[in-house]
Amino acid sequence: MADMKLLSPIRIGNLEIKNRVVSTAHSAFLDFFRPGADGERYMAYQERRAEGGTGLIIMTAMHVHPTSQIPNHFVYEPADMAPKFQSISRRVHAHGAKIVSQLFHFGMQGKSESRDDYAPIWGFTPTVTQAGEAVHEMTDDEVEEIIDAFAAAAKCAVSNGVDGVELHGTHGYLIQQSFSPWANQRTDRWGEPLYFVKELGKRVRAAIGPDKLLGFRISADDFIKPEDGGVGHAKLCEYAGKIVRSGYFNYLNHSEGAGGAHYARAIASYRYPFGEYLPLTRGLREALGGLVPLIGVGKIPTPDLAERALLDGDCDLVGMTRAQIADPDLVKKVASGEINRVRLCTGSNQGCFDRTGQFPITCIQNPEVGEERRFKALAAEIISPKKVLVIGGGPAGIKAAEIAARRGHRVTLVDAGNKLGGRLNLVEPMGPASNLLGAVSWVTEELKLLGVKTIHNTVVDETFVKDFRPEAIILATGAESVPVIDFPTDGSVPVIASDDAAQGIFEGVHFDMSGTRAVIIDRRANYETNLVTEAVSKRGSQLTIVTSFASSVTNTGTSHAIFYGAEFPKRGIETLGGHMPMSVSNGSLTVRHGITGREATLPCDFIVTAVHPKPRNQLLDMLKKYAPVKTAGDVVAPRSALEAFREGDRAGRTV
Repeated sequence: MADMKLLSPIRIGNLEIKNRVVSTAHSAFLDFFRPGADGERYMAYQERRAEGGTGLIIMTAMHVHPTSQIPNHFVYEPADMAPKFQSISRRVHAHGAKIVSQLFHFGMQGKSESRDDYAPIWGFTPTVTQAGEAVHEMTDDEVEEIIDAFAAAAKCAVSNGVDGVELHGTHGYLIQQSFSPWANQRTDRWGEPLYFVKELGKRVRAAIGPDKLLGFRISADDFIKPEDGGVGHAKLCEYAGKIVRSGYFNYLNHSEGAGGAHYARAIASYRYPFGEYLPLTRGLREALGGLVPLIGVGKIPTPDLAERALLDGDCDLVGMTRAQIADPDLVKKVASGEINRVRLCTGSNQGCFDRTGQFPITCIQNPEVGEERRFKALAAEIISPKKVLVIGGGPAGIKAAEIAARRGHRVTLVDAGNKLGGRLNLVEPMGPASNLLGAVSWVTEELKLLGVKTIHNTVVDETFVKDFRPEAIILATGAESVPVIDFPTDGSVPVIASDDAAQGIFEGVHFDMSGTRAVIIDRRANYETNLVTEAVSKRGSQLTIVTSFASSVTNTGTSHAIFYGAEFPKRGIETLGGHMPMSVSNGSLTVRHGITGREATLPCDFIVTAVHPKPRNQLLDMLKKYAPVKTAGDVVAPRSALEAFREGDRAGRTV
């Protein structure tokens, strides 16, 4: 694999990047910028990607000015950041990678109540933010102040070992606002579309000197119609060409959209094609005329697709950010000829993008993310390998078996079904969601390579355990979906568990849902409920969701919430948020609004109970008589595959 263009070096400015794989900027462990925080979690996270072989790391965007502060984000202090920049640069450089700090300002986004001293929202035009707050139009001096802040932040980074900076001109932030009609209707010099960008480039370049990298990130398409103040792909390509011809920049990076709902496409889930935006990437590259290298991005999860993008001339480097969240050793594996062992991103977004802004990121199938230092300590060589029995082949069980075997234990995995994956296998017929099974497939193949003995179609009982004589047991028997209701019914409407409904099954028999009316009682408002809702709708049933939450997507992340928010109305799915089911009689469900008390009657042919499944924990007390027992996954508390993989990993590391 050494002859792949993906692994070949490339020169950017005065620096040689050892390969063309880039980890682009993404929101992760934002307390790195919090004054007083040691930043260790973020540094270990990025060091792990450098250790895995990536060529270039672009750091999480850093706010340059107090008027850019938002909740859970922090405005840096130079004296606090100096040692952090020095440390992360040293650690990344030790593995041969280069590192760049991305700089940005939110501009006219958000609300001022989250800011120190309630500083107002600054923008180029006195408009209103999407959050409904009036924007302060920056004076000439204030625009200059912002430019000075960018220059000062850039100098802080490069003076402390960072290889360069990237100006973030996408996702609807201040720099993109400067050349977008929807955000800038000024008539002075700052109203000229690229005047702010060029002034910014000139001053930042002066601050960092000629030898440090200066990159620019632009949207390949802003997804905004011209009549709504958008720029469009063609004009953005023209702007990109003019920006690099200014002579200040060493490379161009890109994304898509202008923030907000556009994030669901810019950071696309499994619902969208691989490399969907590479034609737009190619348009940008043609506009650059070879003046500077271009980083191509947009759901490029596989080495093969990345290589094809390079060979086809779409770009010069490839952003494989989520790919390296899923597998930080991606580059090493490709270089060593183990491309088949790369753990591919499933596109779930549940652990990464959908957590940003509220929680530290993780990965649905890679629990190491954010725990790099602690998990390394847990991975210490074991002194006395044990005979380990893992019961249950769902996400928790297979992950526990993998990690325990990787640490040197003798592992046997027993599952009652005929294939691994547990309840996650229900997504197999669900179209794009079936990509989630890639996480199961990867672990399954690793179990073979690790020598784990797998026994299918076997129900573990006390006789089995006695005969097996385990030295350690991991119980991961999962949970069972049940048709439980907690309100009166006359029995006139059948009640179906969510797992059965997703498969079109009632009392063990498949039935045709076409033309039926159904109500989903949603007690979870999570990923699982919405997948079931989607599956039942596709089977032809007219649906109403009844939930006590504000909506059925309350407990899903941004990318999926945006998708369902658009998709469900198209399918005629009605959501009654803030409602509780009261009773069933004469073929109808009566529901009541929790605040107003207003009731409604919903005629229906069946009811789906989207409630948490019941743990299968009947073996626990018996198992404790024979060996120490650890539990993992839904048998502990029914949640999602993300928690199951994580708990399985934890059990395997500590057995």
